[in-house]
Amino acid sequence: MLGFAGFAVFETLTVTEAPMPQLRAAMAAATMFGLAFRRRLPLSAAAIVAVGMMTEAVFLESADEVSVLLGVVVAAFSVAAYAPLRDAIIGAALLSMAIATAISADPSDSTSNILPTLLLFVVVPGVLGITVHQRQREVAVLQLETEALTREADAAVDAERRRIARELHDVVSHAVTLIAVQAEAGQAVIDRDPDAARQSLASIGAVSREALDELGRLLALLRDHESDAPAEAGMARLPALVEGARAAGLTVVVREDGVRRPLPPAADHCAYRVVQEGLTNALRHASGVKVTVRLSYDADAIRLQVDSSGRRHTSAYGGTGRGLVGLRERVLGLGGTLEADPTPAGDFGLRATLPALS
Repeated sequence: MLGFAGFAVFETLTVTEAPMPQLRAAMAAATMFGLAFRRRLPLSAAAIVAVGMMTEAVFLESADEVSVLLGVVVAAFSVAAYAPLRDAIIGAALLSMAIATAISADPSDSTSNILPTLLLFVVVPGVLGITVHQRQREVAVLQLETEALTREADAAVDAERRRIARELHDVVSHAVTLIAVQAEAGQAVIDRDPDAARQSLASIGAVSREALDELGRLLALLRDHESDAPAEAGMARLPALVEGARAAGLTVVVREDGVRRPLPPAADHCAYRVVQEGLTNALRHASGVKVTVRLSYDADAIRLQVDSSGRRHTSAYGGTGRGLVGLRERVLGLGGTLEADPTPAGDFGLRATLPALS
């Protein structure tokens, strides 16, 4: 606003012929300096311009400097563009009072010019300021919506990343555990019982193929979201899962209560992973294990319980606890519950409840 103030001083001292030019120049400059706050404090800027203009009109002579009139225009625009509606109305009223006072105090002017002057110097810039204000609000709303969409997209990507990580963990962990158990079993009997060793090798091949199929499904989803990708594992594959665990040396008993019925895809897949995690845990952490898998079908839920008993030991095949963490995320994400209860005696219980309504 230094340019406005400088122009006001120059104009007052060299162009106008009003009395007391130095004082008028100082008043005009002070009035223009109020515009320095027009963005941060638009109402204050409008008030300073209005008070300066009225003071000059009442005590000196009506402000007719072009710079001061331009300052009124800038103040009217600014208070409409950058201030809340209440402040904009107050600022416009103050500027209107200043213009009316200046015209009324000028003997060479007529009060009939008040309305046209208000329209030109207050209403028109005010309307433009309101338009800018509305545009700024629309831009701010769009920015907020964009930020919200970005956060949602980031959350969706993060959720998908965690889901794929859980899938990879479950597939690889279970398959590698079975393969390791079968490899050790085959190695132990290869000299005295070749048939048992061949059976272990056949089990390794079957588990490997199943794991590769599931990994292929995950890679297809990551690559192309292909519609013909293999279906996600579900309870229909429970018999094959149980047979694989039995082939690895577990004694597995499956019991069902209630009437089995189709589950929603997400619940069906999660139920399969619950049983798979229970069997994998038994293979890793116990020997001479008997595992009981109980499935209970209620009207609105399926309850799964995987109990293993046997001598517990430190896993020879790794295991970081991520399996249960990921499984808990799955179950809670569907609105279910999960409990895992290892005991010093070697028993381990895994219980889950999943909503079974579509």
